[in-house]
Amino acid sequence: MHDKKSPMANSHYLKNLKQQFRNKNLIETTIHLVKCNDHDSLAFLARTYGVPPQLRHVVWPILLKYHPMCISPNITSNTISWDPITNDFILNDPFLKSKAPTDKQDKSDDENILPYDIESIILHDLKKYFHSRSNPAGSSSNANTTNIATPTPVSSSDASTISSMEVLSPSLDYEFQIIETLKNAIVKFLLKWSKIFKYENGLAWIALGLAEWYPIYPYETMSPFNETHSFYEVEDYVVLSGRKHALLSTNNGNNGNSNSSSNNTNNNNTNITSGMHNLSINTNTSLHNSPYISHTLSYLYKEYPLPFELRSKLPTKPIFSFSALFERLALVILHCPDTILAHKQLKNDSNASSSSKANSNFNTNYFPIISGGDLSFQTQVFFKVFSSILPELYQPLTEESSLQPSSSRNSWIYWWLKCSGAKALQRQDRGRVWDLLLGWRPKPNMDTINFFLNYNDKKMDHLYHDTPQCDNEQYWMKDWIALYNNDPFWFPDLDSMALGSKKFPYDYSVFKELILRNRYGGTQSKAQKDNTVPSPGSDSNDKSELKLPFSSIDPHMQLIFIFIAILQFNEFKLLEFEEAEISEFLNNVPLLTKFDDSSYRKLYENTESSITSLPSSPTTSTMASLQSSSNSSAHISNYHMLIEVGNDAKASHCFDDLLNMAGDIWRKWLWRELEESSL
Repeated sequence: MHDKKSPMANSHYLKNLKQQFRNKNLIETTIHLVKCNDHDSLAFLARTYGVPPQLRHVVWPILLKYHPMCISPNITSNTISWDPITNDFILNDPFLKSKAPTDKQDKSDDENILPYDIESIILHDLKKYFHSRSNPAGSSSNANTTNIATPTPVSSSDASTISSMEVLSPSLDYEFQIIETLKNAIVKFLLKWSKIFKYENGLAWIALGLAEWYPIYPYETMSPFNETHSFYEVEDYVVLSGRKHALLSTNNGNNGNSNSSSNNTNNNNTNITSGMHNLSINTNTSLHNSPYISHTLSYLYKEYPLPFELRSKLPTKPIFSFSALFERLALVILHCPDTILAHKQLKNDSNASSSSKANSNFNTNYFPIISGGDLSFQTQVFFKVFSSILPELYQPLTEESSLQPSSSRNSWIYWWLKCSGAKALQRQDRGRVWDLLLGWRPKPNMDTINFFLNYNDKKMDHLYHDTPQCDNEQYWMKDWIALYNNDPFWFPDLDSMALGSKKFPYDYSVFKELILRNRYGGTQSKAQKDNTVPSPGSDSNDKSELKLPFSSIDPHMQLIFIFIAILQFNEFKLLEFEEAEISEFLNNVPLLTKFDDSSYRKLYENTESSITSLPSSPTTSTMASLQSSSNSSAHISNYHMLIEVGNDAKASHCFDDLLNMAGDIWRKWLWRELEESSL
């Protein structure tokens, strides 16, 4: 007698099938875009669908190579701050106050050399990653315990997946060399940017977060980086595999195919406990004798399988060394517009205006919710949105003294906003959030680029395109663009406005126009009609109609609404927590994207399944069904936001749900602000 599945179980099964089908197509599309270096389309996929975890080590360098905030950088400073009273800059001391400055330290500052004790502080912060939670419950503590494992691929006639490994432990010297390499990457960044940014422990966790997806070469300092070194030819590249879910991933994530480290260690390695599989290290070069089998990435490909035929299409030469890529990632995460310049420009325009009201209120006109502001402004907006959207949760969180944000770098708000989720978010969620940051792109014209990068003096619009540049782009990109034909943070009429032009030079001028166009709903102005963009999913074969949607608002402002969505997603749970539990949640957010993560882990698990027969391009019927569900959620009215906290339907743990919720919160909150404003 056959068990009869419930409708909900069937629905969940079908959703899994659709998700796996989409993910397989996404992987194949991404590999094709990498091959033809279509960084515009890659950025679009990164900020909307996310980069498949199997491919981040290939895609992230391309995204950072062409990122506007890397080409024309400007980062927040912790060495100086602006004093509005004296209208001058003042020096800050970001280092530990317990460390009294010495003649050597003073001299090093003058010579743009790092203070003598900074390297030891960096090493101390990095070691926390390798030793934090290294002992599972019930195991004895050992000061020499490490979280390193050496996956060794087992020979197999089928190279589609690396399905079983033996876990061995390298020497502590190797771990120290890895930490030293990470430290050197941070030191290189500080030597270049030390006059603007002194060391904070956030840099250590950003470097560690990057090393969880991008291979590092531990002996880079002894053997200088060479672009001819292939990921698949150099034996000692390393990929970190996360610290907080190592036990879960090792014991449960591989469906019984992995061996416990306790069964593979000898008497000399008794200090290595099970579940401490934080490093993937290449120690074997004999598997299949193929340059395309990455022993270095064996743990990554075991965790997130990728068939050999697809791996063989990946480039083998790294674009950047780890330290160079870390610098670019830090420039994006720490990016800040020139707020002093923005205030001066607003003041000058106000002085030139005949309106005394405009002249007296120019400071109130500075509200860069679209173009982005500094960390202080981001924090202000975060709590403003928090109190407006989730008042019942906001009150208890702000009343508890231990939960209140402070200047301390141990504060959860520091990790959420300034470090873009480093340390506080799980590896999988942080990777998806960083996909969005790295895939951010404004419209490819200098007015719009300078609207977001108000300090920029470089011409870069020629680097970007509003149409896919890959071969046969209609074949590869049409269905993906049809699924997300608007930025997740769209707002009515915002996309049709020429940001940065003489008519809309500042955020407040954009707000005025938005109010004018939307206040009497249903009235469409001539300007709107003239700027109507044809649907990317139309049946026309005209290439000009296949337009890539671009980002509507600053990426760090997007993160604010994503974090609010996370709080809303967990509102009922947080309301029941005690103060200590809330603090633990804020500083160590549980895994949010379980559905996405499980889908990628099991993507090529059932080789007999019909969904593994991957077409070269998304089929019309399947993609149409996905498009229907995506568009219905992406175009929820800004007047009615669906709040489904605690609903069983939200058990999918999909980042798309969070992203759509964040877009809903953005539109609801901004419209409320515009209605209440005096613009």
